[in-house]
Amino acid sequence: MGKTFWFTAETVGRGDDELGRILMRNLIYTLARGEELPEAVMFMNGGVRLACTGSEVLDDLKLMEEQGVVVRVCGTCLDFLGLKEDLAVGEVGDMKASAARLAIGPAVVTVT
Repeated sequence: MGKTFWFTAETVGRGDDELGRILMRNLIYTLARGEELPEAVMFMNGGVRLACTGSEVLDDLKLMEEQGVVVRVCGTCLDFLGLKEDLAVGEVGDMKASAARLAIGPAVVTVT
């Protein structure tokens, strides 16, 4: 079973948001082109913006999806942030499916 990457923010780390956006862009770019693709990438809270129109990583997420990676985006988060119409890649998920995927770990990597 492959790894699931769980993105809960638009940036990697805390401190400088510009640096965090660069790091996130580099991470997702690298994941999309790695020898071992993730089994799934999941987006919750502010991380859902990465899968929406205007995101700098859309091409990389679409590449992963085309290669069979499950791209799941929290529907509650999209609704709360007013972004449901802006979803550009992946499928809308719910907490039941998200919890089930996280529970089947042990290979869950949380990126915050």
